[in-house]
Parts: sequence; structure tokens; C-alpha cells
Amino acid sequence: MNESKYFLAAQLGAAIHYDDEQQLQSIAQQLRSVHSELALVDGLRLCHLFCGIPKLIRSLNVLGPFKNLPNDCIATDGEEQFRMVYAEDADIVLSHLQNTDPTVLAWVLNHAYGTVFANSSYSLLDREMASIFILTLGNCHQQALSHVRACARHGADAEQLLADVQAFSFFSTEQQCLLSASIRSCFDLD
Repeated sequence: MNESKYFLAAQLGAAIHYDDEQQLQSIAQQLRSVHSELALVDGLRLCHLFCGIPKLIRSLNVLGPFKNLPNDCIATDGEEQFRMVYAEDADIVLSHLQNTDPTVLAWVLNHAYGTVFANSSYSLLDREMASIFILTLGNCHQQALSHVRACARHGADAEQLLADVQAFSFFSTEQQCLLSASIRSCFDLD
């Protein structure tokens, strides 16, 4: 069983997505014992970007209380964080979001990247790898592909990702095939 922070965070996202309280508690206990209470809370915070704030609050209520957590959420330059993730694709994605909905662009930059990502105990690569699993689970394949590209840029191990896709029991066969194809394509494994 993969007990890496990103894989457990992705499983946490799946339990939240499917409203599976038993899995939520089991995975949360693994994150706490293998990593830390902070890893659990930061995993929950990461998951809310994909699963929503109401499900985050419900999960916090189920899993709390939490002890000794830092209470310093410092907003940073979200665009800088965004550009670290997207690199040469950043301008294209920013332009697309600007043309789609400027308010959503502001939320993405200020909240997702400037607050959540900037204040996480997860490395950039761990956040990206967890993101591709949770995005795929939500059938957000275009967004998952963008994050697979980021995984490739930031040093992910393609073979490990492919093994984790196979081990991620929450995927449908179609989701598993789509994410595997994205990984193979982005890492030039075909």
C-alpha cells in the first residue's frame, strides 16, 4: 500500500467526493499516523479545491478536533505560485481563465494558489500528484492533463504514477484509462 502523502491525500479526496465517512476516517487515521495531523489538515484543505467548502466543513466536523495547528494563513502572490506550476503553459491558461470568467481567475490566483497552495505542508509535486487523482475522479480530465504536465515538469516518476493509478481503487475503468493515457503521453512513454 502506498502511504505517500500525495496518495493518501488523493484517497482522502475520494472519500470526501463519495461521502464515505468510514473511508474518510480510515484514511485520515493513516495520514495522521504516517505523516502528521498537519498533513491531514493540509490534505483536507487541498481537497476542498476539488470537492467544495461544504464537504470540507463536514469532513472537519467528522475528523476533528485538531490540535496544535498553526493558525497563520498568509496570502502570497498567487500568480507566482501559478506560474511555478504551469511554467510555459501559464500564459495560455491565464488567458483562457480571463476570457472564461475574470472572477474565477481571481479566485484561482488568490485563493487556490495564493492561499491554499502557498500555505501547505505538501511539496509542489505532492500537491500536483494528488490533484491529478482528485481531478480525474471528478471527471475534470482537461484540468487533470494540465496538472500531469506539471508533474512531468517538476520531476514526478512516471512509472510510480502509473502504478498508483492502477492501485487507486476509487477510479472507474474509464477514469483509470484516461489518466494512464495522459501520463504516458506527457512523459513520452508511448
